[in-house]
Amino acid sequence: MKIMLVYIIILIIGTLELIAGEAVIAGKVIGAGMYFETDRGVVFPLKSNSLTNELMELVGRRIRLLCDMNRETCTPRRYEIAPFVSEKNLTDWTLKPIPKYVYHNKTSFNPTVTPDATKLFWTVLVEYKGRSTQKIWYSELDHHGFWKKGVQMGEPLNNKTPSAVISALPGGNELFVFGSFLENKLFAQLKSKYQRQKKDLVKAAKSLPELKKEYARLKQEYKNELEKIQNRVPLYKSFKTTMGWSTPVPIKFPEFYNLYRSKENPMHQVFGGSSLANSGRILIYSAKHKDSRGKLDLYVSHLNSNGGFDIGKNLGSSVNTSQEEMAPFLAPDGRTLYFSSNGHNGLSVYYTKRIGNNWNSWTTPTEISKKLKGVNFFSIPASGHWAYISKKGKLMMTRLPQKSKPNPVIVVKGQVVNEHGRPLGSEIHYESLITYQKKGTTLSDPETGKFSIVLPYGERYGFFAHKKGYLPVHKNIDIRKNSKKYKEIRVRIVLPEIKKGREITINNLFFPSNKYIISNESKLELDRLAQILKDYSKIKVLIEGHTDNTGDATENLQLSLNRAKEVAAYLRNNHNINSSRLKVIGKGHKSPLVKNDTEANRPKAPRLVDQYGLGSVEVPGQIGCRAGEANADEAH
Repeated sequence: MKIMLVYIIILIIGTLELIAGEAVIAGKVIGAGMYFETDRGVVFPLKSNSLTNELMELVGRRIRLLCDMNRETCTPRRYEIAPFVSEKNLTDWTLKPIPKYVYHNKTSFNPTVTPDATKLFWTVLVEYKGRSTQKIWYSELDHHGFWKKGVQMGEPLNNKTPSAVISALPGGNELFVFGSFLENKLFAQLKSKYQRQKKDLVKAAKSLPELKKEYARLKQEYKNELEKIQNRVPLYKSFKTTMGWSTPVPIKFPEFYNLYRSKENPMHQVFGGSSLANSGRILIYSAKHKDSRGKLDLYVSHLNSNGGFDIGKNLGSSVNTSQEEMAPFLAPDGRTLYFSSNGHNGLSVYYTKRIGNNWNSWTTPTEISKKLKGVNFFSIPASGHWAYISKKGKLMMTRLPQKSKPNPVIVVKGQVVNEHGRPLGSEIHYESLITYQKKGTTLSDPETGKFSIVLPYGERYGFFAHKKGYLPVHKNIDIRKNSKKYKEIRVRIVLPEIKKGREITINNLFFPSNKYIISNESKLELDRLAQILKDYSKIKVLIEGHTDNTGDATENLQLSLNRAKEVAAYLRNNHNINSSRLKVIGKGHKSPLVKNDTEANRPKAPRLVDQYGLGSVEVPGQIGCRAGEANADEAH
């Protein structure tokens, strides 16, 4: 009797866990889809709803289920089919279906996941006025790890012509899309211009031969302009605003051309797809140029100083064949390239890794798996464990083996807010503090302030948030020591509004220990400070020098003053900032950012450069700059 009592208590406890509202449980569907049995043996009925038919198809299969519990009845909301994303030690290339409710069981392909794996975009084949076209759909991951029911995106990203997301930049606040968004307007404007010029020719012509000559010239000009519109690269960028997604703007690619044409319609160019690196500065695309080896070759193009792309360089014979290389996907590490090809070993997905620091040397492409024959699209988040694919119109995931994974990276997940904690939409820039090169730019969500950036190992990075009317706030991270692990770092950036007496902390000013020579890593930071002073001509600066509390106090005081003078000299000599706007003071080891009470704190306290307080634009104010001691090799 005591044993039976214990059994009943355990069963009741198991049931009580499911009664209180929302619950996540693992188990299997039983009883023709009408019941659910948990891994702990608890059985309860499932309330019929829009998921019932899908769950009936999954009888006997293990799933993870999100329920709205009402006593002992579950109203299913979302589910995940085993193997679960969190599981480890799975067989390589294990296939995992994405639930049908996510993509409404419509013909779907081209899945594109954001690097932080929180948003998924894909293309749906739909019928529109008797003709098939393509629409962009998307879903978001909820806090339980379930994909929400997908929805079709509205205008302006979807219109009457086919559309698709090619790349979703970190954070999902910028999209790189394929489509036709401005062509009809441009065609109409060109036609209207042509008609006006024809009338002007008739009015101005002095003879019939002259009219025919000028008309032939005008007709050729019209044809050339028409071809420019028709041959323009079909790639656009759109970003989130407080009113929704912006109207897609074509990327600047003025010299682009494509010689590959459809057999059915020679006027229709066949574009083999593209991938934009997470930094937004590297474009891999598939097209046929004059130097192409096959029908479609892969090319790489770099963002130029004018904010556009030039004609790319062929990736070479190790990657390109006499057939079609298409649907490229450049992994978050910026080194591993996945692509579809029918010229290596039949139509399949292959991967290759970039050798060295250039873009023309690649390893021999390797077919990812015989299991994925017929798969054309591939997308991998920064964690690198699962790939998102499409096969026969279904969305799926596949577990990547270690040898096929991209190199590990660090994802910085952050939020930009003002001093009152309200989210801000701002630009996030990041750069190398070793080579001083710009590495990338992204945007924070104007509604939530959230952003993500992906940082490959092997660099020392500085990154900062910038928004007009606010002081930029800077941070740095040193990941020169490579790691075999994917990591996430969370940061919160508070942007002070430009008003008198405001202060910020700038972390990227470095001095060698016991010296006042400004390190090269600091110059980017001081250049930006100089730009603020140029933009706001009435601002005055108070530059404070600091040291730690070791050594002689008098010597520390003089060292701190010399550091402040060195900062002022840099602003004056390199940017012509008037001396009357620069005041210097040495604080020695007084007023550190953190207490100088431990060996761990001493490098931090003086490292910064520390705090700037800006005056308003109307009346002269002051900036406080605390420049202290820091060994550049220790920065993190």
